[in-house]
Amino acid sequence: MATQSLAPALRALTAISLRELDERAALQRRVDTKYLISRDGFERLLGALRRDHDVLDIDGRRAFGYRSVYFDTPRLRCFHEHVEGRRPRFKARTRCYLDEGACQFEVKLTTRNGETDKHGVEHPPERADRLTDEARELVDRVLADARVQPAGELSPVLATSFDRVTLAAREGGARMTCDLGLRLERLHGPAAALDAGLVLIETKSQDGRSRADEALARLGAEPRSMSKYRTAVDLLIERDRSGGTAPLRRHFESVG
Repeated sequence: MATQSLAPALRALTAISLRELDERAALQRRVDTKYLISRDGFERLLGALRRDHDVLDIDGRRAFGYRSVYFDTPRLRCFHEHVEGRRPRFKARTRCYLDEGACQFEVKLTTRNGETDKHGVEHPPERADRLTDEARELVDRVLADARVQPAGELSPVLATSFDRVTLAAREGGARMTCDLGLRLERLHGPAAALDAGLVLIETKSQDGRSRADEALARLGAEPRSMSKYRTAVDLLIERDRSGGTAPLRRHFESVG
């Protein structure tokens, strides 16, 4: 696991259960802000947040394996709408929690004001690269409620995998996810991996000005525009002609 060397820093944090995390920080409508920082910077960040953040712990584990499969139309509508900055827009994916053997299908809607509105239903892990009737119904309902054009035909396009650490603020409902060992892969095709010395941080709060954002700013980290799916398409399928993902390419390398 990509987090082994960080075990001491993670053990120094107070644990929180999944139930407590959901009760404290179940933000469905939120502002998401991403950062790329070094592992050393990440360890300093963990130390800075010890006083007012807790770490998700399940059965003694504090880092968890994730795998997501993204669905798109034959013309990559989700990708192109993201590149064009269209709002509202959506992404559809399955997300499997590898340590627990659980899976969800999720629709992430970027609203007109830039917030993230996420909806999900349980999904059979053995069908992570296929849509169920429940998944299709969720897509149709979310897009109809948002007055977005129906999705049309959706099929699996790309997968991402990573190890995740999750921190929750003790007050205010904010949380932070920290992804290590990020790998992007075209289904049955080429793959790319994020530089092993980098950690992808994402803060999630009501206003985008959480305690974690403040701590990251003090460490010199700057917000980055980075979508795993958009970056994966750019690296593995079709170039992002807007140039929006170009600064990220140097952080990835092709892998077998």
